[in-house]
Amino acid sequence: MTRVIPAPLLKALPIILPLAAIGLARLLTYSAWAAANAGWAALLFAWVVADALLLALTAKAPKHKPETFQILGCLSLASIIIIIGAAAPVRDVYLSMPSVMIAGGATLALFAGWSSLRVARAARATGSIAEALEEVLPARMVRPAIKEARMLHLALLRWGAPADVPVGSRSFAYHTYLTPMLITIVVLQVIELSVVHFLLMLWSPTVAWVLFALSVWGVVWTLALIKSFRIYPVLVTGDHVRVRSGMIHDFAVPLSAIADVKRAFTSEELEAKSVLNLAILSAPNISLRLAQPITIPSFFGGEREITGVALRLDDSAAFLAELKRQD
Repeated sequence: MTRVIPAPLLKALPIILPLAAIGLARLLTYSAWAAANAGWAALLFAWVVADALLLALTAKAPKHKPETFQILGCLSLASIIIIIGAAAPVRDVYLSMPSVMIAGGATLALFAGWSSLRVARAARATGSIAEALEEVLPARMVRPAIKEARMLHLALLRWGAPADVPVGSRSFAYHTYLTPMLITIVVLQVIELSVVHFLLMLWSPTVAWVLFALSVWGVVWTLALIKSFRIYPVLVTGDHVRVRSGMIHDFAVPLSAIADVKRAFTSEELEAKSVLNLAILSAPNISLRLAQPITIPSFFGGEREITGVALRLDDSAAFLAELKRQD
């Protein structure tokens, strides 16, 4: 019987196989053979790293023809991995060869300078830092990083920021009932963090500090979420409802696509994947039934098709009256 490799796995093989080759080559530099034959081990490790990265780049590039800039970036990454990843005896071989160090440094400097020019040019053209960074880095790396940076900025710096309500829009808050519950969760997180950290320090300080860092990140993320619920209210603007749920969801629902707002969703409908339930920790008081499905972006990337939206607004009556007025 012929076994077909799943499409996602087949698509990931050009990344998985080179990473596996580099990992095995790195392990080899820590072997007794590498310690006794450091020169050969250094040559082999450098060849495997550079070759694996270039093969991966070629496999993923359009028509398998990578750009010169991409090749330079690949060689720059290889230079870093070769120096940092090798075992001490193998690394000493590289460090003892000035020509190798100069070549690696020049490659990194050229790539950094070229990248700076591309980012600056894209930033002037688009006015977007995210789009500018995507000129030199993978979009799947840039977008999560931008999201995390915005989350940190919101959590730590934007104290007392006004609600984001564009001119001509009417806002409808949904944070009043939610904020006290989430603040309680944060307080409990902090108490739990302190107790667990103390107990783990008695067992393993390393594990304790790793979990402490993850827990602090969780607290900061929750603070950003609490603040975002106030800053990003639901909006009725012109011919659409801009549905927002803090920094998690932000999409438009055309008024013409709303078929019914009077009939509430049943519990079975709220559990269906086609209904987006944004009534966090509470029952919804607004049910937007759509005449036809719409596609919305998901928080982690990708898209989702929905046929209804459930909301919990502080003033549901005013929201319904505004929809009626817009008809």
